[in-house]
Amino acid sequence: MIQQLWTLLVVVGLGIAVLVAACSDNSPMSCPDGMEAYTSFNYYFGQEKSDGSVVNDAEWSEFLANVVTPRFPDGLTVFDAQGQWLDTDADRLYREGTKVLNILVPSEATADAKRTLDEIADVYVERFEQQAVFKTSVSACAGF
Repeated sequence: MIQQLWTLLVVVGLGIAVLVAACSDNSPMSCPDGMEAYTSFNYYFGQEKSDGSVVNDAEWSEFLANVVTPRFPDGLTVFDAQGQWLDTDADRLYREGTKVLNILVPSEATADAKRTLDEIADVYVERFEQQAVFKTSVSACAGF
Protein backbone atom coordinates (compact mmCIF):
# COMPACT_ATOMS: atom_id res chain seq x y z
CA MET A 1 0.00 0.00 0.00
CA ILE A 2 2.76 2.47 0.93
CA GLN A 3 4.66 1.56 -2.26
CA GLN A 4 1.55 2.29 -4.37
CA LEU A 5 1.01 5.60 -2.61
CA TRP A 6 4.66 6.55 -3.13
CA THR A 7 4.44 5.66 -6.82
CA LEU A 8 1.27 7.73 -7.18
CA LEU A 9 2.93 10.73 -5.52
CA VAL A 10 5.96 10.46 -7.82
CA VAL A 11 3.74 10.24 -10.92
CA VAL A 12 1.63 13.21 -9.79
CA GLY A 13 4.79 15.20 -8.98
CA LEU A 14 6.27 14.48 -12.41
CA GLY A 15 2.99 15.48 -14.04
CA ILE A 16 3.00 18.80 -12.19
CA ALA A 17 6.64 19.38 -13.18
CA VAL A 18 5.80 18.79 -16.85
CA LEU A 19 2.84 21.20 -16.66
CA VAL A 20 4.96 23.90 -15.00
CA ALA A 21 7.67 23.49 -17.63
CA ALA A 22 5.11 23.74 -20.42
CA CYS A 23 3.54 26.88 -18.94
CA SER A 24 6.89 28.61 -18.45
CA ASP A 25 8.01 28.26 -22.06
CA ASN A 26 10.60 30.95 -22.75
CA SER A 27 10.59 30.52 -26.50
CA PRO A 28 10.33 33.68 -28.61
CA MET A 29 6.88 35.11 -29.13
CA SER A 30 5.23 34.08 -32.38
CA CYS A 31 3.84 37.12 -34.19
CA PRO A 32 1.62 37.37 -37.26
CA ASP A 33 3.18 38.23 -40.60
CA GLY A 34 4.35 41.81 -40.76
CA MET A 35 4.69 42.12 -36.99
CA GLU A 36 7.59 41.62 -34.61
CA ALA A 37 7.96 40.77 -30.92
CA TYR A 38 8.19 43.78 -28.61
CA THR A 39 7.86 44.61 -24.95
CA SER A 40 5.33 47.31 -24.13
CA PHE A 41 6.10 49.30 -20.99
CA ASN A 42 3.58 51.57 -19.27
CA TYR A 43 4.86 53.87 -16.52
CA TYR A 44 2.23 55.79 -14.56
CA PHE A 45 3.36 59.20 -13.30
CA GLY A 46 0.99 60.55 -10.66
CA GLN A 47 0.58 64.32 -10.78
CA GLU A 48 -0.10 65.16 -7.11
CA LYS A 49 2.88 66.33 -5.08
CA SER A 50 3.23 65.75 -1.34
CA ASP A 51 2.28 69.39 -0.59
CA GLY A 52 -1.04 69.02 -2.43
CA SER A 53 0.02 70.93 -5.55
CA VAL A 54 0.19 69.16 -8.89
CA VAL A 55 2.80 68.67 -11.58
CA ASN A 56 1.60 71.29 -14.08
CA ASP A 57 1.74 71.10 -17.88
CA ALA A 58 4.93 73.17 -18.09
CA GLU A 59 6.74 70.97 -15.54
CA TRP A 60 5.61 67.79 -17.30
CA SER A 61 6.62 69.16 -20.73
CA GLU A 62 10.08 70.08 -19.43
CA PHE A 63 10.49 66.64 -17.82
CA LEU A 64 9.39 64.91 -21.02
CA ALA A 65 11.68 67.02 -23.21
CA ASN A 66 14.78 66.89 -21.03
CA VAL A 67 14.59 63.56 -19.17
CA VAL A 68 12.48 61.15 -21.23
CA THR A 69 12.89 62.08 -24.90
CA PRO A 70 16.72 62.09 -24.93
CA ARG A 71 16.65 58.51 -23.61
CA PHE A 72 13.98 57.34 -26.09
CA PRO A 73 14.43 59.53 -29.19
CA ASP A 74 12.88 56.93 -31.55
CA GLY A 75 9.39 57.52 -30.20
CA LEU A 76 7.00 57.19 -27.32
CA THR A 77 3.39 57.81 -26.40
CA VAL A 78 1.99 59.79 -23.47
CA PHE A 79 -1.65 59.88 -22.52
CA ASP A 80 -3.65 61.42 -19.71
CA ALA A 81 -5.43 59.19 -17.22
CA GLN A 82 -7.19 59.40 -13.88
CA GLY A 83 -5.81 57.06 -11.26
CA GLN A 84 -6.47 56.12 -7.70
CA TRP A 85 -4.59 54.18 -5.08
CA LEU A 86 -4.99 53.39 -1.40
CA ASP A 87 -2.27 54.54 0.97
CA THR A 88 -2.74 51.97 3.71
CA ASP A 89 -0.31 53.79 6.04
CA ALA A 90 -2.41 56.97 5.96
CA ASP A 91 -5.70 55.11 5.42
CA ARG A 92 -6.41 57.49 2.55
CA LEU A 93 -7.66 56.92 -0.99
CA TYR A 94 -5.78 59.15 -3.43
CA ARG A 95 -7.35 60.16 -6.74
CA GLU A 96 -5.12 62.06 -9.08
CA GLY A 97 -4.38 62.94 -12.65
CA THR A 98 -1.74 60.72 -14.16
CA LYS A 99 0.51 60.79 -17.21
CA VAL A 100 1.01 57.34 -18.70
CA LEU A 101 4.21 56.88 -20.66
CA ASN A 102 4.12 54.00 -23.16
CA ILE A 103 7.35 52.76 -24.68
CA LEU A 104 7.58 49.85 -27.13
CA VAL A 105 10.99 48.23 -27.53
CA PRO A 106 12.14 45.19 -29.49
CA SER A 107 12.14 42.16 -27.19
CA GLU A 108 15.93 41.87 -27.27
CA ALA A 109 16.21 45.42 -25.83
CA THR A 110 13.87 44.82 -22.89
CA ALA A 111 16.47 44.71 -20.09
CA ASP A 112 18.21 47.92 -21.19
CA ALA A 113 14.89 49.75 -21.67
CA LYS A 114 13.71 48.66 -18.21
CA ARG A 115 16.87 50.04 -16.59
CA THR A 116 16.49 53.33 -18.47
CA LEU A 117 12.80 53.65 -17.59
CA ASP A 118 13.58 52.96 -13.94
CA GLU A 119 16.17 55.78 -14.03
CA ILE A 120 13.51 58.09 -15.48
CA ALA A 121 11.07 57.05 -12.73
CA ASP A 122 13.72 57.74 -10.07
CA VAL A 123 14.26 61.26 -11.41
CA TYR A 124 10.49 61.87 -11.41
CA VAL A 125 10.07 60.60 -7.84
CA GLU A 126 12.81 62.87 -6.57
CA ARG A 127 11.92 65.95 -8.62
CA PHE A 128 8.15 65.86 -7.99
CA GLU A 129 8.06 64.44 -4.44
CA GLN A 130 6.38 61.15 -5.35
CA GLN A 131 6.29 57.93 -3.35
CA ALA A 132 6.66 55.77 -6.46
CA VAL A 133 5.91 55.36 -10.15
CA PHE A 134 3.64 52.42 -11.01
CA LYS A 135 4.99 50.20 -13.83
CA THR A 136 3.69 47.45 -16.10
CA SER A 137 5.15 45.52 -19.00
CA VAL A 138 3.63 43.02 -21.42
CA SER A 139 4.80 41.15 -24.47
CA ALA A 140 3.26 42.44 -27.67
CA CYS A 141 3.40 42.07 -31.43
CA ALA A 142 3.79 45.34 -33.30
CA GLY A 143 4.32 46.56 -36.81
CA PHE A 144 3.58 49.38 -39.22
